[in-house]
Order: sequence, then C-alpha cells, then structure tokens
Amino acid sequence: MQFDPSIIIFLSSGLFLGWALGANDAANVFGTAVGTRMLPWLTAAIICSVFLVLGAVISGGGAADTLGKLGAISTPAGAFMTALAAAISVYTMTKAGLPVSTTQAIVGGIVGWNLFSGTPTDTKILTTILTTWIAGPLLAAAIAIPLYGLTMAFLRRSNLHLLRVDAYTRIGLIVAGAFGAYSLGANNIANVVGVFLPSSPFQDFDIGGYYTVSSAQQLFFM
Repeated sequence: MQFDPSIIIFLSSGLFLGWALGANDAANVFGTAVGTRMLPWLTAAIICSVFLVLGAVISGGGAADTLGKLGAISTPAGAFMTALAAAISVYTMTKAGLPVSTTQAIVGGIVGWNLFSGTPTDTKILTTILTTWIAGPLLAAAIAIPLYGLTMAFLRRSNLHLLRVDAYTRIGLIVAGAFGAYSLGANNIANVVGVFLPSSPFQDFDIGGYYTVSSAQQLFFM
C-alpha cells in the first residue's frame, strides 16, 4: 500500500490528543511512585510507554467501538476537529496543573460536533458513559479500602525488615504501574482514535499469511 502523506495531517489532531493524554494520565499510573522517589522518572516512563501501547493494540477495541457509537463522525474533517478540540482542552488544563479527564473532553467534543452537524447523539450510550464517571471512583474506593487493610495486616504479621518492605514496595509499584498502564491504554485509546474509526485511511494487511493487522489496530498503534 502506497503511503499518503496527507494521512499525517488527517491524524495530527489525534496524535496531539494522544500526546496530551500521555502528559496528563501518566501521573495517574506512576505519580505516587515517582513523587515518593520509589521509582526513577525514566524507569516509570519506559514501563508506562511499553504497557500503554500493548494495552491499546491488544485490548483497545471494545472501548473504541462504544465511543464511536456515541455519534457517527464519518468525515475526516469532523474527526480532525473533534480530536483537536479535546486535545486543546486537555493540553490547556494539564499546563495549568489541573487534573482533567480525556474521556470527558472527547465526549464533549463529539456531542459538540453532533450539535454542529445536526447528527443525533445516542442518549443510551451517553448515559452509559456518564454512569461510568460516577461508578469508577466509587468502585476504586471499594477495592482500595479492603486491599489496603489486607496489606497492612500482612505487614504487621510478617515482621519483615524495613529494607525488605521497601524492596517489596518497589516491586509492587512496578507491577501495579505496568497493569495500570496497560489498562490506561486499553481504555483511553478510544479517546484518541475512536472518532477516526469510521473514516480510517488504513487498510487491513496480512503478515506472512498468518496474522491480519486491522485498520483499527494500526490507528491504535500510532
């Protein structure tokens, strides 16, 4: 397949949004580990980058399809402007030091495009997305409280040396950070390329006749 340079222009707002996503959401994964100096920043950045890409390419399809159903953006210009609006919002708030949800930014961009173009917004999908914004923090709290209690109980009974506790803590931060980065990529890739799926410029191709790389996976990887 011949490479078309215009593809980069078409996807530039999505790439900008992906960059802003990394600048903002990487802190959610390794912020505490780096902030407490349990892990060097470079180590955290490398682990986060690798597992975020793996999560996006391997497990990112479902969330992207859900976001795509919110509103049909079938033109490259619409996808470009929607992603650009979300990217500017996330970048501006990140520069201001404010925590911002990329999901909320892209959902707002899609709803705005639907209003501009006269496209109906799927209210059922929108309600589902809004529900997750409430359920997510509550679910995380419900998991964190007993998990913290079990961890502290284990430490009290094990009588581990402080240096051993410190070593285990570092290992735990790496494992949790890698898993968090994978989940971040799997979930948030929809925010970056979900609007581009209906008008993807890529075509499926085979690798050695054994594995097919879909157009969606090519978008996820970028």
